[in-house]
Amino acid sequence: MKTGWLLGLSFVLPACNASSSFAPTAGAVGFDGDVSGWRAASTGGNGPDASWAARADTGAISPPNVLALTAANHRSDDRFNLFWTDGALADGRIAVAVRADAGEVDQGGGPMWRVQDANNYYLCRFNPLEANFRVYVVKDGVRRQLATALVAGKVGEWHRLEATFVGERITCAMDGRVLLEAIDGTLRGGGGHGLWTKADARTSFDDLVVGPVK
Repeated sequence: MKTGWLLGLSFVLPACNASSSFAPTAGAVGFDGDVSGWRAASTGGNGPDASWAARADTGAISPPNVLALTAANHRSDDRFNLFWTDGALADGRIAVAVRADAGEVDQGGGPMWRVQDANNYYLCRFNPLEANFRVYVVKDGVRRQLATALVAGKVGEWHRLEATFVGERITCAMDGRVLLEAIDGTLRGGGGHGLWTKADARTSFDDLVVGPVK
């Protein structure tokens, strides 16, 4: 099993595209319909699961709704908040618009893929509080960093995160710029997809695209 090969940038890139530059993506999920097939879950920490809701937002990329973590419901700094749905995609692409709304301990979030359960999945996430963009694998509830890049950003701005995963190779982009690459064979099979935040990070998501690599 290959693990640990990564690309990390040692300088801070300027803030990426502002929300005004985004337009709805053809075929994207705007969270304007039924999300009953999705479920809240948690990795690690203590306390109840966070609360998630599809709600109207005047700043939505694909109006009228966004999907938002509305309340953490716990005080655990090491809790990962998940909102995901089943699937069987092994190789493919996931892209979603992410807006950090609030958070004192943590901010931001990102997409998950190859989700087996609440303790086994891949994710990439942007954190404006730490000014970084990272990709991780979570195995048996333990998170391991695969790659990192320093990227400036602000609370209240939309950013589009995209991960492409084929076999052991993972490539992650932020606002159209490929910033992370990794090779990891921890989770090989197909799985579901979802959304991820940490601790008290309250975050909105919109314009989700999941499917095969073109």
